[in-house]
Amino acid sequence: MNRRISDLLDAYRDDSVELSGNTPLSSARIKELTMNKINGTKTVKKATCLTTRLLAAAAAVAALTASAMAINYAIGAGGLMQSFFAKDGEALSTGQIETLDQIGQTFEGGVTDNGATLTPIAALADDNCYYLRLRVEAPEGTLLPDLDPDTDGYYQLFGNQPEEALSFTSESGENIQGIAVSCEWQPDSDPADNVKEVVIRFTAQGTQPAVYNNQEGKTLTIQGLWIQAPNKAYTPVFTGIFALDVGGAFERRSLSVDCGGADYVDITGLGYTTWLDRVVLSPLSISVWFRDNVKPDQTSRVHFGGSQGFCEGLQIVLKDGTVAFDNVPTWTYNPADLNWDASTMLADGPISDKNGYAPFDRPLDLDQVDYIKFGEHIIPVNAD
Repeated sequence: MNRRISDLLDAYRDDSVELSGNTPLSSARIKELTMNKINGTKTVKKATCLTTRLLAAAAAVAALTASAMAINYAIGAGGLMQSFFAKDGEALSTGQIETLDQIGQTFEGGVTDNGATLTPIAALADDNCYYLRLRVEAPEGTLLPDLDPDTDGYYQLFGNQPEEALSFTSESGENIQGIAVSCEWQPDSDPADNVKEVVIRFTAQGTQPAVYNNQEGKTLTIQGLWIQAPNKAYTPVFTGIFALDVGGAFERRSLSVDCGGADYVDITGLGYTTWLDRVVLSPLSISVWFRDNVKPDQTSRVHFGGSQGFCEGLQIVLKDGTVAFDNVPTWTYNPADLNWDASTMLADGPISDKNGYAPFDRPLDLDQVDYIKFGEHIIPVNAD
């Protein structure tokens, strides 16, 4: 896949950027985009006095010319990650892209070993989730065609031996890999070359946040590229040691909402009650702290809406009325099928404290959140 700036801009929607005129790869065009990003205006106007910051930025632009670093700087993490979240042809809003720019990072340069090169492009992070867009370039002459999962299998950034595993660590040496939820290979404009791009998502283990957006540096170490066949056999495409510097000092953006113990009676047929104490919203995920009246020896029967311990009955509603997140159950149980007797399995009041989180399918523009709905409770959110 030949990575062209025009391919990236196809997925980038920003009404503040004029795409006519100079070619996107020209030095003048990159300078214009970069200076617009600094000034926050559509047109760069001649100034009689440049501040030290602008002088430094102008010097950097001159040095960057048409490099990948200049392209990434001009577009930002939001534009570079937009295509991952914009499913079914629905582009992200300007606010969503700007939000991702704020919590994301872009990178320059990669690591080459045995003729292959892995290059980080952009990353996003919050307490619970970390996303990395990665460019994979096989050695010259090694093609990376599209694979049919039913007959060919999948590309994997790890093998089936311990020494072939990938690792994700902080600069203090802590393992922050959590659960590698997905490696989603991106659409390839040229399947007959030696390049692919992938978005890797890490999420925290269980209900404990990994705090991916802390101030520590992070290293993702990958041992190569394999094809995992449908029968689970692994075939190496190339191997090497690729230790990638993938970001520290992420900007933290979140809203903490005191929910005051709002109550919700489960509607799936089990009839337990949940009391919602606190919600924290970030652009990438939602974290919750709640209580319930399910006796401890019966907790395993109740899923609370997800494997990350999330609670049911909660919605996030935007100022335009859009439901951005919906965890209201659409299923019911027959209590008899579960040998469930609410009279003996539930307590009269809250006896268990829980917390959990859930990643969003699309980024949340915190400025557009109006309220949280929990059962019949409307909990206003102040996004200022």
